[in-house]
Amino acid sequence: MAPPGKTRKRGKRIQALELPPGTFRRFVSELSHPDKLLYLACALFAAVALWLVTGAWNPPMQYRLGYVPPAEIHPRVQFSVDDDLATTTAERDAENAAMSVYNNDPARLEQMRTRLQTIINQLTQAKQFDAEVERLWNEFFPIADENVAPLNPKEREEQFIRLKTLFQREGMLNAFQQRVETAFKPFASRGIMAPDQLELKQGQAASIIVVTPGPNSNQQIISLNDVLRAQVLEKIRKSLQLELEELAKGEDIKFLVEAVDFWVEKNLPGTLTFDRAATTLEREKAVKAVEKLQHIYSTKDAVVPAGIPLNGAELALLRSEHQAYCDQRSFLSKTIYSLAILGMYYALGALCAIYLVVKCPRILKDLNEFLLFLAPTCATIALGYWFDDRWQAEVLVVMILAMTISIVYQQEFALLVTACVSLAIVLTSGSSLVSFVTVAATCSAATLSMTRIRSRNKLLFVGLWAGVVAFATNYGVSIVAGQPATLALLEAAARQGAYAVGAGILMTVLLPFVEKAYGILTDISLLELGDAAHPLLQKLAQRAPGTYNHSITVASIAEAAADSIRANGLLVRVGAYFHDIGKMLKPEYFVENQNASNNRHDGLNPAISTLVIIAHVKDGADLARQNRLPRAIIDFIEQHHGTTLVEYFYRVASAKVEANPDEREVDEAIYRYPGPKPQTKEAAVLMICDAVESACRTLVEPTSARIEALVEELSMKRLLDGQFDECGLTLQELRQIQNSVTKSLTAVYHGRVKYPSSQPA
Repeated sequence: MAPPGKTRKRGKRIQALELPPGTFRRFVSELSHPDKLLYLACALFAAVALWLVTGAWNPPMQYRLGYVPPAEIHPRVQFSVDDDLATTTAERDAENAAMSVYNNDPARLEQMRTRLQTIINQLTQAKQFDAEVERLWNEFFPIADENVAPLNPKEREEQFIRLKTLFQREGMLNAFQQRVETAFKPFASRGIMAPDQLELKQGQAASIIVVTPGPNSNQQIISLNDVLRAQVLEKIRKSLQLELEELAKGEDIKFLVEAVDFWVEKNLPGTLTFDRAATTLEREKAVKAVEKLQHIYSTKDAVVPAGIPLNGAELALLRSEHQAYCDQRSFLSKTIYSLAILGMYYALGALCAIYLVVKCPRILKDLNEFLLFLAPTCATIALGYWFDDRWQAEVLVVMILAMTISIVYQQEFALLVTACVSLAIVLTSGSSLVSFVTVAATCSAATLSMTRIRSRNKLLFVGLWAGVVAFATNYGVSIVAGQPATLALLEAAARQGAYAVGAGILMTVLLPFVEKAYGILTDISLLELGDAAHPLLQKLAQRAPGTYNHSITVASIAEAAADSIRANGLLVRVGAYFHDIGKMLKPEYFVENQNASNNRHDGLNPAISTLVIIAHVKDGADLARQNRLPRAIIDFIEQHHGTTLVEYFYRVASAKVEANPDEREVDEAIYRYPGPKPQTKEAAVLMICDAVESACRTLVEPTSARIEALVEELSMKRLLDGQFDECGLTLQELRQIQNSVTKSLTAVYHGRVKYPSSQPA
């Protein structure tokens, strides 16, 4: 109030009136709270992680397999790619040019020389020209030659005598042997190649590798012409002629030169043997030494022609061009692009955060809940980026995320997240507008179909429906975008439809894990949980049959009441089955399980009786946890009484105080349930139905009017007691609940026709 004698001006009075904060102020206020700094840190870390995973410092490649370019695609920068055809040709040439490897056996040439010396020695030591000498001497002369007339026996005998006369000189035989050895020596180390040892591919190379095995093994590269037998024979002839002419010292020994020349030509062996294994290794080394040849594309070259769907080879070529373009980008351009991508992530995250603050604040109240939303969303973006680049299957992972969020949170939130995730995937992977529209339309169709999942077939039908939408959208939008109506386009659209169907099938498998991770219950799980054969319900029926019947009746009434306000009636029904399971531990202390003449509370202090009554809430929650009941069912057990007053024993205690002034004043808090108050509309419905059904049993004549008055009284009492302050229940919904409960109880406790008593016969 203003001080006496002073009045506030109108402007100050208006300024003193504070209106509720708007959406933006609420958003800023929520995020600026110190507790939310960890949430912001997680979001920032997620954005940076996505930036790293998607390589968002470079623009993505925009082309995909099967895309039909409307015009020729020219490279943005000059780049080079491996020319496999030219490289293969070069490798083949290198293999053909590789030198063959031959093993040299000089012992063969030494054996020939030794035999020649032995024959000459035998001839010079012969005493007469007998048959054996003639046979040996005939080896040095041709038997028949078209160019040279053969010598008659007498002429051969005369040349034999000349041979003996020549070698009768002192030291002539040793000198001959030394001269022959000198003539053959150069060819012993290099080797001699017989025509049958020449390898087929050897004609491609001018040299060979000669390996001489032994203790002093050596390897040398020798020209092929230096080892061919014809060339070697010609050189040996010249060398022998020179050596023998020097030996004759001016004497005419032409007959000896011709004889030795003929014998050497006839007996000269090949000393080289082709080594196939070593040659193969040499050729492999030559092939490996060939460097990859490059084909250079300039900015004027057409990399891909127009009007033809991209195949694998063309796509690989475009990837090489894109990599070359990214490599030449400056650090500044990469930084600016990275900031733009991070800004997009933060903008989309802020959009989702605003929705969470306004519509779904419970996610921002628990860090684990927030991470359970953030982690799958970021994983979907990363997987979508990876799947799109390889199989164009981003619709598969995005649709699973959309179905998960629809089940766990809300459909409209799933639509928002799907749109944001689809946009992020398209911008980071370089997909076209066709991909964005296809993913958004498919996920929207799946999300809007996720109303009530009462059977696993529902997810399959959702997948089939989304598959039809994916096929039609992808095909239609591709036509609008300018793609020709070809068989390849039909196959691409059918592939998108198959991915959507696969997402529905995969979600059927993942549903139990989603329920476990998020602590939620779908209608499928609720139907399984609400089976009367559940062990806890069986024990409740055996130990506390009155409580069991009460629970069944409350379940029927509560389900109809919840459905009247469009709440989850099935969840309320199953929650009602278990809400009083704590009573089975001490069933005899609850009136529905007592006989008319036996009341355990007689003689107990009201406070003690209250503790026994209130304990059934904690006992029930403990039993539920031991039997691994879902969190939603435990919430019903803990909240179905809220913080209401145990009114009967409170009045008994108050009456004692009034009757005896010496009694201590009654503390109302002792006689209240520990709570919490109902946090959901479903829990509020169960609270009303539980209280009203129990009270109806006390009515002597449960007429419709009396039931209606009782429902009105008990529900309003809880409303005024503040029990519905935290569940979001409106007065209109409260009225609808009252009407539904009244109708249900009237049907249960309807009047019966009184039959006349039977008369004795």
